[in-house]
Amino acid sequence: MNNFLEQETLPSAPSSESSQVRSLSSTHRRLRLITWAIAVLALIAGIMLLASDLFLATLPHAPISAAPLLLIGAAYLAFQAYIRSGPLDLFRALIVSAAFILWGIDQMLPSGWFAMTLGDIVIMLYVIDLAWLMIDRLKQRA
Repeated sequence: MNNFLEQETLPSAPSSESSQVRSLSSTHRRLRLITWAIAVLALIAGIMLLASDLFLATLPHAPISAAPLLLIGAAYLAFQAYIRSGPLDLFRALIVSAAFILWGIDQMLPSGWFAMTLGDIVIMLYVIDLAWLMIDRLKQRA
């Protein structure tokens, strides 16, 4: 875990571009740190969710179940910014991130038409993503 915070080395650039490279490197390191931090928080929130189910059943469940979903959706968005995905990959990642974030929101909504519809949207986003993945793989093997 010590290595994830180490400074990445970038090739030397001409002096006119050096401030731009330093700024990019600094932003890149921040995105990496943000992605790590939010992902670790999501894992901790998931552990707390399971622990609350086993030991703390008196706590309100909605925010505890929403937290890991919201956090991992946000972490995946930060990760996409960090790896600088291309437009199509970024769009696909937005579908998955939106599904997790909307699912987290859905966890906190009272039962009713809106919560049901939002849940159905989340299902459809996951179906789109998985179908897209399978179709891409089938095309590659053809």
